[in-house]
Amino acid sequence: MLCTLTLLATAPQRGAAQDNRGRIDAPTVQRAIDRGVEYLRKSQTDRGGWDEYTGQSCGLSSLCTLAWLNAGVSRNDPDMLRALHYLRRFEPTQTYAVSLQTLVFCHVGALEDLPRIRRNVAWLTAQQKAANSRNPGAWNYGDQAGQGDPSNSQFALLALGEAVNRGVEVDPAVFQRAQAYWRNLQFRRGGWPYRSNDPTGSMTCAGIGSLLIAQDALSTLDHDQKSLRCCDEEAGDPGIEKGFQFLSQIFTVETNPGSTLSSDFYYLYAIERVGRLSGRRLIGGHDWYREGAEHLIGLQDAFRGFWNGSGPAESKRDVATSFALLFLSKGKRQVVVGQLDHPSLRTLDANNNASLPFSTSLKQLVRHVERDWSQELTWQTIQAEGATVADLLQVPVIVIRGSQRLQFSNELIANLKQYIDQGGTILFDAIGGDGCGDAKGFQDSVVDLSQRWFPGSQLERLPPSHPVWFAERPVDPAAIGQDYWVYGVGACCRTPVFYSPRSLSCRWQHSGPLLRNADMPAAIRPQIEAGISIGENIIAYATGRELKNKLDAASIVDGSTAPPPTRGAIPIAVGALGAGEKQVLRALPNAATLIREKLAIEVIAVNDPIELTEESLARVGVLYLHGQTAVQLKPSERDALRAFASRGGIIIASPICGSEAFGNSIRTQLAELFPSESFESMEKEHPAWTTRFGGYDLSDVTIRRPNQTGERQKNQTLKISRVRSTPIVDLLQVDDQAAVYYSPLDLSCALESQNSVQCPGYNTADAARILAGLILHSLNR
Repeated sequence: MLCTLTLLATAPQRGAAQDNRGRIDAPTVQRAIDRGVEYLRKSQTDRGGWDEYTGQSCGLSSLCTLAWLNAGVSRNDPDMLRALHYLRRFEPTQTYAVSLQTLVFCHVGALEDLPRIRRNVAWLTAQQKAANSRNPGAWNYGDQAGQGDPSNSQFALLALGEAVNRGVEVDPAVFQRAQAYWRNLQFRRGGWPYRSNDPTGSMTCAGIGSLLIAQDALSTLDHDQKSLRCCDEEAGDPGIEKGFQFLSQIFTVETNPGSTLSSDFYYLYAIERVGRLSGRRLIGGHDWYREGAEHLIGLQDAFRGFWNGSGPAESKRDVATSFALLFLSKGKRQVVVGQLDHPSLRTLDANNNASLPFSTSLKQLVRHVERDWSQELTWQTIQAEGATVADLLQVPVIVIRGSQRLQFSNELIANLKQYIDQGGTILFDAIGGDGCGDAKGFQDSVVDLSQRWFPGSQLERLPPSHPVWFAERPVDPAAIGQDYWVYGVGACCRTPVFYSPRSLSCRWQHSGPLLRNADMPAAIRPQIEAGISIGENIIAYATGRELKNKLDAASIVDGSTAPPPTRGAIPIAVGALGAGEKQVLRALPNAATLIREKLAIEVIAVNDPIELTEESLARVGVLYLHGQTAVQLKPSERDALRAFASRGGIIIASPICGSEAFGNSIRTQLAELFPSESFESMEKEHPAWTTRFGGYDLSDVTIRRPNQTGERQKNQTLKISRVRSTPIVDLLQVDDQAAVYYSPLDLSCALESQNSVQCPGYNTADAARILAGLILHSLNR
């Protein structure tokens, strides 16, 4: 049976996020950021700062410098050095200036700034309103004369939260008082005001963000960890979810809802903060970053690159430009991991408030990854109900945590399988053991799903040679427990599903002291370090450290259904060799999907492997041979292949995942079909690698080569070398016609799944283009 194929470029299927998808892309955003950076460069004064407001020593200069840092300006840039030198002259006594200066110093991370950060932390701590004041837990402008307001308070808390993340001690009582202030200030309907009885968008974001920061800091500062308490976690703050519900109702990127101060850029910076801190891509069905980026780019001055508002503060271009840069640059951080939010995964506190367990665990894990990768990253929460495959593909690794049997719909189960097929990775994390009781129901669900997704396969103990134990750093499973192991299901030389029978999330949750280089009881430190290592190993293994840009639209390659073939179509089929070819049945359909529009003649794929007989080969134009084990062709199969190639048939052979056993055996036997001919390497200038026959320019594809198990030394991590080159393919010609191609590098796994970094070979797009180039070359010869 034959099937034609189509390429589905997916788009969101719900909410306002669909409206803006595709209108903005990463290069456009980067150009806007670069132009904004250059504008601030021109407005920088000779002293190294920027023109300040009266009474603010270095607040605006700190804001501009912070925008530069987040926009990627090098710390060694001469103008950046001048700005930092300028800021280090000041010991400010205004809340905005102290807070923003602290944010700059925390971002730079220089040892010489630690005393300055500690000084500012002490100042902010002393300035917080006392319990007997009108607004206990708040901050005013810094003169202790005012009663405090939410705008100053949010910046103070921002600075203190970052100080904690940089390892500076802050009295937990400061965050507890701040929590109480923001809870008392929140309206019943969920919003927060500035100085009136009406909530505003910016202050609602400030309230949500401040509660998130306080909750995160208090978790990080937990010193009383004599043993792991995986099921005795503090319940989430109900004010956060209530605030999001209100924000979802009033959300817009056009203006600051409810405000009369024309503080629209300030509001967008606050939107970025709550979106990033909460891990939410959607607010009220809106893709906040995509919509905000499109709005800001439309407002940027076309000639000089600045942004300009209309309010008292934002009419100053340096202010509006800095807020715009902070939104665009911080909001576009690449996503490395996400968690699935589904009703069956939530827990209930004493007040019956539902929340995801270990809500800050992914934040902690991502901070470790950021430190080890020297790259600013982020995470996301995915609302399972109504999520499309495109939504799931926003994250490379999805963590699903629970203790009870999963109550997933058939639609969600199918979408998760397609997410896996498109290169996604799932970590099922059981909340069991460590005082959490039995997670048998959850484990049974994982087993059932694995068998449903991969019939004939099952969860298996991953061997010590698997990258889960060393991809980022070596880890001993016994550090978590003598009976502990990680399980997985394999599919085409990769493991797309992992299962941990004891909670890794709990260990991520308690890893704050490691980030601050603080003391930790010897009884739990090794297992927390092991939990972090396993989490990082799974991310490194699943991504190969290659991350998708946040604005890249997800493309789903679906070769499962298609209309009947047309006259003149070229059938392409897999040969039935019994060498493991059935584990990658989607490779050819996906390849045909990706190349079909480029070929002048329709290419179709045969659903199942075909026998190597003259009768079956007479019905195909291209025969694809791949496998994972050594193969021995029968005399009749040799005769059929020889006749097929002699009459103009095209043979393409490639070892699955670079298997040398298959590669050596099939290449030798194909060469023996034509003793007078021999395989020759296709040179870099070969026409197949050009657009000469209507194909692709393949002069600069990426070849990935992971270090194999036998090549790794003790304690060495998984390394993936990447070389830019033309494809590595050998050609055997029959009667001066291109007939047999052999690639020693993997094409199959790349085509089966969009992320097979463990295989030596090409990425999905390049693998399909290589096949297209070979077919076009043969047809035109």
